[in-house]
Amino acid sequence: PYTLLLVFAVVFYFHKKWDFKTIMVFSFIAVASYFLEVAGVSTDKIFGSYVYGSGLGLKIAETPLIIGLNWLFLVYSSHSIVSIRLKNPFLKIITGAALMVLYDIIIEFVAPEMKMWKFSGYYPPVQNFISWFAAAVVFHTIVTFSGIKTNNKPARSLFIIQLSFFVILTIFITVFLK
Repeated sequence: PYTLLLVFAVVFYFHKKWDFKTIMVFSFIAVASYFLEVAGVSTDKIFGSYVYGSGLGLKIAETPLIIGLNWLFLVYSSHSIVSIRLKNPFLKIITGAALMVLYDIIIEFVAPEMKMWKFSGYYPPVQNFISWFAAAVVFHTIVTFSGIKTNNKPARSLFIIQLSFFVILTIFITVFLK
């Protein structure tokens, strides 16, 4: 959780324009995604059957408090990546959401080993990725149509660094620990 807090602090330190709308949109994404995860854990109906471990720190309602900030970081940084090349708002939304699902696919291999979360099966159900994509589309739509500028090089770099880290861990765990 401390690494996530540090990443979050660095990324949002470099956000250029803070105003009421930005604070409201970012707060909404963090809070809504937290409660989406609470509902997911308690019902098994959104993402599938999973539980959070101790790796993400303090939990309320069986859900780590940091998870909303993680969703916000992922939405913001993936939006920053796609906004460099894409101008069409619908392509930004779909591509940003797809990038988040790619991230989730990769991290799912190492999450149980890092005591972050664990699904009841060996690997999460397809439902998890569909729900991730749907939630990411909603959050990317809000950021895109709110007009918030996410041109943030540290956000892009940290997203790519984290994704690379999880790819390397996945390879290591798959080759050496399984």
